[in-house]
Amino acid sequence: MHFRKWRSAQRNWIIFPAMFLVPILCFLSETFAAPSLTAEQMNMGVDWLSRFGYLPPPDPVTGQLQTKEALTKAIKAMQKYGGLEETGMLDEETLVLMKTPRCSLPDVSEPESHSGRRRRSVLSVPSQTKWSKRHLSWRIRTFPKESHQLGRDTVRALMYYALKVWSDVSPLNFHEVAGSEADIQVEFTKADHNDGYPFDGPGGTVAHAFYPGDRFTAGDTHFDDDEDWTFRSPGGMDLFAVAVHEFGHAIGLAHTSAIESIMRPYYQGPVGDPLKYSLLYEDKVRVWQLYGVRDSISHTDRPDASHSTDPPVLLDLPENRSTVPLDPDAPDRCNTHFDAVAQIRGEAFFFKGKYFWRLTREKHLVSLRPAQIHRFWRGLPANLDGVDAVYERPGDHKIVFFKGLKYWIFKDNNVEEGYPRPIGDFGLPVEGVDGAFVWLHNEKTYFFKGSQYWRYDDHLRRMDLGYPKDSMLWKGVPPHLDDAMRWSDGASYFFKGKEYWRVVGSAMEVESGYPRPIGKDWLLCADMQSDSPALEANGTETRSHGQRHASHAEDNYEVCSCTSDSATALSAHLTLSPLGLLALPCGSLAPLVVLALVLCAPP
Repeated sequence: MHFRKWRSAQRNWIIFPAMFLVPILCFLSETFAAPSLTAEQMNMGVDWLSRFGYLPPPDPVTGQLQTKEALTKAIKAMQKYGGLEETGMLDEETLVLMKTPRCSLPDVSEPESHSGRRRRSVLSVPSQTKWSKRHLSWRIRTFPKESHQLGRDTVRALMYYALKVWSDVSPLNFHEVAGSEADIQVEFTKADHNDGYPFDGPGGTVAHAFYPGDRFTAGDTHFDDDEDWTFRSPGGMDLFAVAVHEFGHAIGLAHTSAIESIMRPYYQGPVGDPLKYSLLYEDKVRVWQLYGVRDSISHTDRPDASHSTDPPVLLDLPENRSTVPLDPDAPDRCNTHFDAVAQIRGEAFFFKGKYFWRLTREKHLVSLRPAQIHRFWRGLPANLDGVDAVYERPGDHKIVFFKGLKYWIFKDNNVEEGYPRPIGDFGLPVEGVDGAFVWLHNEKTYFFKGSQYWRYDDHLRRMDLGYPKDSMLWKGVPPHLDDAMRWSDGASYFFKGKEYWRVVGSAMEVESGYPRPIGKDWLLCADMQSDSPALEANGTETRSHGQRHASHAEDNYEVCSCTSDSATALSAHLTLSPLGLLALPCGSLAPLVVLALVLCAPP
């Protein structure tokens, strides 16, 4: 007979299916699942809820079973935490989220058992645990399996930057050590690796870390070596993004349901350039609540620096390459106009067809691959072929999408009830809108259509009197815009075709030197560059940290290689050279590490 093991901190239990599986499946088949779901899917759902803290594990002593009410409550809690509709059923969308790669740690504290006692594991959500010291050591005990993308030097550099994300905003300092003892031991392992929390092969749980405390495993961080660990390459598991998340646990942070937080339990893809990545403000607040605010620049010291006075040697890695395959039907960001452009939560979004590209607050492209609109903003039609305009509403910061004669309002990335509605609610023309943005000068929303524009008061929910007016009043701004947005520099930007115009401050006149190309200034497109394999990019873009050579001539791949401008030696401390190349001295382990790949690949 097949059986399963259930672990507690004290003993192993052998649980036979007859003890609890059949009654649970009966409950689910009656009230918690769509008729098309199999018994295997329903069993997986219950197991998942128990594993991540939404349900207590079955009690082998009392034989106590889950009640229908408890199961419904657990499913709804999971759905709410994951940003899904709270149906209380194991519907398709819920099962898809359950199958999403994620961290091994639970989302909520393990519920109390029916006996009133709580069974806690060392991976349980902590009650404000933190390190009592401010200088923490780290080392990589085992490296991932050999990969053409991730050499040992690259892995060490990614770990360094992932830790630096947290030391930049807290009083914590991290330094790599050469010996066998370290506060944070990093391992790449697989399956059952003797910590009581086995990995499950590709997908599923991808990593976990132990919270601070007095256990010998405190701070240790484990990555599943069955995963395809990559950096700046789609299709695999981005190591930097996962490492930042897990080191958050290692310093005491639990999961959060915030959609854009790095501590959300589900893998969300690459997060951008490690040299420039910054935490969401809410994540910073949670760190400050534990450790306070940092009052000086963070350090990640090399071990025992006094033992070595030789400056690091700059390694030349001209062969490091990053290849990024494109979706077959994805539009070419470098050779297109855009349906809509918007600033949302301080970031820029470029919409084209059913896709969008996203730029960070520092204007760094998150990924060369566009994401699908309806997968990010749940509630838009799956067959949506594009949007006309998008803007973030002042005051309540809700997001408004326009398409044709309809509009939708979103709170974060979930649509509000009762939408779509007709755009007549705004007093707008029945032909739809070309663009919309909020002008920083007066916090009013401006709508553009053809050669006219309207001014709307989102606080009073009414159109201002005296509109529409001729868009020629915006001197230098062309009619029939694709869209407009305000940016974090306080300026307003107007987009049409492959060009954009900039209006500064309260002036209604385009700044001199415009229009300029959208692709080159916003979307990492060099002159004549294209995502299309039919076009070959023969230009180069020189940056402060080196030369970036782009080639698009074969196999529908964008290829980037990187070479340094010089072989300038770096100081003996962990610093960035004027070229932007990082040297990581590490005492007796190796001379140094240089992460040329990070600086070469586009953000």
